[in-house]
Amino acid sequence: MSSEQKQITPFKATLFKEWIKLRLYWALMVVGSIAFAIYLCLRLRHTHEFNSAVAIWNAWIFKGFLFFDSFQYVPVGAGIALGFLQFLPEVLNKRIRLILHLPVGEERVLSDHLLVGILALTLITIPALLAFSITSAIYFPREFQTNLILTILPWLLAGYAGYFFASTVLLEARWRYRVFHLIVAFAMLRLFFLGDFYDVYLRILPLFALWTVSLFLAPLFSNYRFRKGFES
Repeated sequence: MSSEQKQITPFKATLFKEWIKLRLYWALMVVGSIAFAIYLCLRLRHTHEFNSAVAIWNAWIFKGFLFFDSFQYVPVGAGIALGFLQFLPEVLNKRIRLILHLPVGEERVLSDHLLVGILALTLITIPALLAFSITSAIYFPREFQTNLILTILPWLLAGYAGYFFASTVLLEARWRYRVFHLIVAFAMLRLFFLGDFYDVYLRILPLFALWTVSLFLAPLFSNYRFRKGFES
């Protein structure tokens, strides 16, 4: 076995396979996310040019105006889309059964797929966050940066939660459980978008982050049920 073959780990193989499958859709989502972020940044610049600094600061401090709030549903939309694009073809074409019979362990294989999805979603949303940070640093003081990050974090967490829920629904074998997961997903994802002011989630943000991380286990459980043949 050559040294190049030895370097091909299961994760690298999964990454390459998913890249071939998702590269076009992923590129479109990256471009769309960045384009929308640039539009919102230009809108902030326009607002700054045609309004006084006092009016803008008043909207920020006293009215809690979220200058980038139109972006809040982009991460969750991208996360759900990635989940469907990644797992729907595998389930419909029954390729998921072949994947789960690879000699590296079913949980390992699915975990690698989920890690690829997490990486893809991160690369979609992070450029937009950087654009918001750079633009707001031009027009606002440092304190605004903290408010901005704490306000956007729940939106980013919603993206990962949406991705995990989409993966869970698709990997679930029984339709009644799929419906149950959909209801739970809709109810829980709404919790990420209840705030209409800065720092609303400040005290519970660590719990939201912990809960989102724990959702990584949900697709693994659905995968276990699918592998055991709990189908209706």
